Amino acid sequence: MKVGYVSPMSIAAVNGGLRTQALMTTKHITSFGVEPKLISPWDDMKAMNLDLVHVFGASIENVGIVDQVKAMGLPLALSPVFFSNRKAAFIKRALKMERLSSAFGSGIRSDFSVKTELCSKSDLVLPNTSAEADLIRDGFSIPESQIQIIPNGVEQKFAEARPQLFIDTYGLKDFVLFAGQAGAKRKNVIKLLEVAPDLDAPVVIIGSFYKDEYGEKCRILAAEAGNVTLIETLDHDSELLASAYAASSVFVLPSQFETPGIAAMEAALAGSRIVITEKGGTKDYFDGYAEFVNPDSSKSILNGIKEALKRESSDILKNHILENYTWQRVAELTANQYKRVLE
Repeated sequence: MKVGYVSPMSIAAVNGGLRTQALMTTKHITSFGVEPKLISPWDDMKAMNLDLVHVFGASIENVGIVDQVKAMGLPLALSPVFFSNRKAAFIKRALKMERLSSAFGSGIRSDFSVKTELCSKSDLVLPNTSAEADLIRDGFSIPESQIQIIPNGVEQKFAEARPQLFIDTYGLKDFVLFAGQAGAKRKNVIKLLEVAPDLDAPVVIIGSFYKDEYGEKCRILAAEAGNVTLIETLDHDSELLASAYAASSVFVLPSQFETPGIAAMEAALAGSRIVITEKGGTKDYFDGYAEFVNPDSSKSILNGIKEALKRESSDILKNHILENYTWQRVAELTANQYKRVLE
C-alpha cells in the first residue's frame, strides 16, 4: 500500500507536536505494510501511483492539496490536530452566521470554516482525543462514521532516560520542569512562573521566549523568583532533554489546552510525576495518573504541583503509556484505518 503524506510547510519552523506526529507516523508505519511517500510542493502526485493520501493539519495551508487529492479520486485521511475551548454549539452557530454573511458577498473565511471544509472532504478523520472527536462531530457536523480516534504517541527511548547527565551539567535534581514552546502564550508558562516563588523546589524551564512583551514579562518573573533556571530550547533528540525529564520530580504543562501533550508522555516515561491542564484531551491519556489543573487559576496550578511533589514515585503511568501510546501502536492503529477505507 502506497500512502502519500502531506504536512503544512510551517512545521519546518516549529518543532512542535504536529511535526513529531507526522514524522513518527511515517517512520513506524512501514512495519504494517505501508510504503510512505512524503509529498512536497515540487512533486508530481500523479506519478507516485498512490493508494491513499494522509494530510496532517486541518489548516488553510492544506486546502489546495486536499482539492488536488479529491480531483484525483484518491481516498483522503486527515489528522486535524484541532482543539478549541469553545463549545460545539458555539462553533455550529458561528459557522451558520458565516454562511449567512457569505450569501451577501463577505468572502471572509474563519478558521472553523476551513477546518470544516477539510474534514468534510476527508474519507477518514483521525482526531487524537475524544474531546477533539466530539467537536468535529458536533461542531463541524461530520458524520461519526468518518471519524476514528487515533491517539498521539511517544518514543519508547524516554523510558531508558537517566538523570546524571543533567545533574552533572546544571547541578540540579528533583525539580519542577516545563519543556516546550515556552514563548507560546497557549503553553501558559507565565502562570508557572507566577507560582514558582511559592514552591519548595527548583523550577526549570526548557524553551525559548520570544523578544516580545510576553517573553519579557516571563523573563522578569523568572529572575524575581530566585528558584528558576531558564534553558534555551533543546533538540527533541537531545540526550540532555531526556536526562532533564529523568532528573525532574514533577513535569508541568499548565497550557490553555493540550491534545494531549507529547512532552508530558515523554516525561512520564522517564519517571516524572505529571501535572497537566484539564482542558483539551488530556484526560483520555492521563486520567487517574496525573494531577489536573485549571490553566486560568494560579492557585489550582500551585496546589496541583504541591500535590504531585508529595506523591511517591510509581511506574504505573509509565507502564500505561508503554502499553497504549507508543508510536508503534499508533502506526498500527493508523494502518488499520487505511485498510478499512480501501476495502
